[in-house]
Order: sequence, then C-alpha cells, then structure tokens
Amino acid sequence: MDPFVFIFPEAASHKNFLKKLPHIREYTISLARGEKLPAVLLDTFDFELLESAKMLFQLEEKLLCFDVRAGRMVEQLAPKKWSFAADLPEGPVTSQLTGGSNLRAFLPVAEIEICLLHGLLLDDEEKTRARLSTLSMQRGQKAVGVGSTVYLRGYGQAHTDLCRWLEKLGAIACPDVGQVFSLLDIKRELYTAKPIVQIHPDAPARESAVMIINAFMQTARRNENGVAADYDTEFLHDYRVSLRKVRSVLSLFKGVFEVSATACLKEDFASLMQKTNTLRDLDVYLLNKEQYFSLVPAETHEGLHILFMHLAGERKKEHKSVSKFIRSKVYLEDIGRLEKLFADGLALAAGPKGQEKSLIFASGLILKRYAKVCKIARSIDEKTPDEVVHQLRINCKKLRYLMEFFAPLFPKDDLKALVKALKSLQDNLGNFNDYSVQQIFLRQILREKMSGFRGSELKVAESVGALTAMLNRLQNNERGQVMENFILFDSPETRTIFTKLFHTEASVHENNSLLQ
Repeated sequence: MDPFVFIFPEAASHKNFLKKLPHIREYTISLARGEKLPAVLLDTFDFELLESAKMLFQLEEKLLCFDVRAGRMVEQLAPKKWSFAADLPEGPVTSQLTGGSNLRAFLPVAEIEICLLHGLLLDDEEKTRARLSTLSMQRGQKAVGVGSTVYLRGYGQAHTDLCRWLEKLGAIACPDVGQVFSLLDIKRELYTAKPIVQIHPDAPARESAVMIINAFMQTARRNENGVAADYDTEFLHDYRVSLRKVRSVLSLFKGVFEVSATACLKEDFASLMQKTNTLRDLDVYLLNKEQYFSLVPAETHEGLHILFMHLAGERKKEHKSVSKFIRSKVYLEDIGRLEKLFADGLALAAGPKGQEKSLIFASGLILKRYAKVCKIARSIDEKTPDEVVHQLRINCKKLRYLMEFFAPLFPKDDLKALVKALKSLQDNLGNFNDYSVQQIFLRQILREKMSGFRGSELKVAESVGALTAMLNRLQNNERGQVMENFILFDSPETRTIFTKLFHTEASVHENNSLLQ
C-alpha cells in the first residue's frame, strides 16, 4: 500500500490537524513534535530537486530531505558549509541526492522556519498500526504543512482510517513541490541551458534568427552572476555554450543579416568569449583530475599532485580576472547593447535571405551541412591529419546546432533518431579533440612552465610525459572509433531520413551529389 502524501494549504488547517489528530476513532496517536527551527531551503541553480519533487533543508549541522513522490523524510548530520553532494558524508540524505549532476552546487533558495512532527497510530493495546510525519513551514506570513503516512503490513484498515481522517481535517493528496513554493511565495525561474524557440514554418528567416539569438542571450545573462561568484563550473560552461550558439547563428544563417553588420557582431561575441577561454580550459583539466591519475603509474602521482596544485593556483587567479571583467562597466555596457539589439530585432538590417520562409531556409542549411559532414568523414583513414578530424568535429557540432535550433519545424521522433546517430559520432570526435588539446597543453607546460616547479622539475616532467603518452594512445583509439561510428551515421537509412525530412527541391538538387 502506497503512503498517503499530503499537504495542508493553510496554517489554520495544520493547527486544527494537530489539535484533533489524537482522537481518531478507537486509535490514539503518540506524537513526537520537534521545536521550531530556522532552516534554509536548498536547490541547484536549475532546480534539480524541485524537478525531482524533493525538498532539502539545512538546519545548522543537520540536513532534512523530503521526497514528495516517495513520501519519505530522512535526516543526517552534515557540515554547515558544503556545496556539492560529494562534499557530504554517507547517509540517507546523501543517498537521496545521488543520481543528480555532480557538477551542480546546492544554493540557498529561501529562509524558512520549520517544525517536524513524527506520530504513531496506536490501537487499544498500544500496538503501532501506522506511522506519519508532518513538516510545517513558515516564511514570513505564509505557512504550509506537508506530510506522509507509512503503511505497516497487515494493518491496511488502520492506514486507510488514518488517511481518511487526514482528508477530513483538510489534507489534500498528491502535492507537488511547485505547489509548496507557490504557497510560501517562493519565486523561482525554471532554467534550461537549451531553450526551445517556437518557430513558425512561414516566419521570415530573419525573424526566427533574432528569436533564437535572443533566447540564448538571455540564457547567457542568467549565468553571469554564477560565473562571477564561482558557485560551480556549470555557470561558465552554460554561459560559453550560449554565446557560442549565438555566434553559430550569425555564422550559419548566411544572408539573413546584412554582411557588414554580421561581421561586426561575430567579432563582438568572439571578444566576449575570448575573455573566458583560459578559465574554461583550467576547469576542464581540474575536472578530469581523477581520470588523469587513473591513467598513469602510481610512481608518477607525486608529480601530478604538484602539477594540479599549480593549475588550481592558476585557476584562482584567472577566475579573479574573469569575475572582475563580468562585473565591469565595460562588459555590462557591451552585453547590454547586444542584448537590446536582439530584443528589438527591427534594428538589424536584413540580408538577401532574410525574408525566406524559415522551413525552406532551415531545410537547405541542414541538408547542406549534412552533405559537408559526409564529404569530410568519407576521406578519413588512419593517416588523416588531426586537423581534418577536427574539421569534422566542428561541422558535426554545427549540424547538431542547426537541428536543435529548428527542431520545432520537424517531426520529433524522426529528428530524435538523427540526433541520436549524430551524438555517438560527436561524443567520439569530442574525445578525440580533448585528448589532442590536452597533449598540446601538457607539451606547453614542459616548454614554458617548468621554471615554476623549482626543485620538482623532474617529478613533474616524468608525470607529464607518462600522461601525454597515455592520452596519445587514447586519441589513436578514438580515431578508429570515428571511422566505425561514421559508417553507422552514413548508412543508407540515415541518408534517406535526412533527405526525406529536410527535402526541398532546391536543397536536394544542390546537395544530391554529396548524398549518394
């Protein structure tokens, strides 16, 4: 029998419940009520817990988690200051947080006064027939109570009686966390790093481009405070990806905007992203730290420890520079100007393809990019220079972006199948590129940075050499996988779906020779 998860929308109802609860027919209830305590409601920036119907509270050195769907409340000791689930000791709350992103920090959402009550439903022989827990929450003048029951095997009728009595007292079944947020007047803006822009097939391509760019501009701006405060590395990642997609629209939507204006805008966005390049590179190296240690012999670990201490110090300095830039008057004026430009799309002059219908324009762009991917990939073998493989990766990324930008224009299931096939190839190419870039970085350490490791040069050099050799081996393995995955992506079935899905007379005629 499932637990009865309930909510008392009003504080008065909850107080009434507390008064009348001990008098349920022939049962009595033994109550163990806690004191009112100040607590902080926590969640990630993208409200991961809200989306999974959980609420997490920090009470001094204790955590309380309520899983609404399971109707389960658990507690455990925890440090006052922590950011990630990995920072917590093992325990029932930590278990509730597993399965989510390891990269997202838990941040304060609201300060709330809470009171936890546990109860036992007892028969006339004082045997426990059912259990319940309630959590009352108050935020300013707003208050709400939530709770759940626990069924004990063999006592179904007692559990049913308890649930019916709760409903008579005003309990409402099956709440969601969003309802609790609303009743406590907690404002939240749900966030996604991949906004879907609803494009009309007949809308002018220029209008659709402005909408897409504006959406990703807003996503980038929502991450600025997190980048500056350094809550977690995902803020910078999402900020950069959003700006990269803006640049991709400007580059890929050729002819939609006037040529000189497009060139200036591409330079503006490239300049913004350049300020954060080094910080993101350092983030990636530090996030891969455990993997690096697993790749090399234990005798080289001491040198790696010294290297990563150096990288952590460099990252601290680089973040300070980026934070200063993000909060600077110059940045705020520049990003504000660009934001206003795309919020008022009429200020951008249209190019020769600006009035073309979005569906026709999108079909041509996607099919042309797919043809280009196929042309490059078919030329790759074990002797192909790395630069060609990198070009394939870039074109696959551009193809993926186009398919995501224009997703609302095409059948969802067909597009999903193509994206799935492309993703396998992209993951493979991404690994290949990462291993290549990491080797270049390590060689640069040997050439330019060794003077910073006074007294430890030999240890660092040995660890860097061992790691470089392993990364080279992994990169070669990925090259073989690139060819295998492309064969799957270049299958007759996939080519047929691409041609059928993005068919326009002009686009198919233009790219037909490459799709054979």
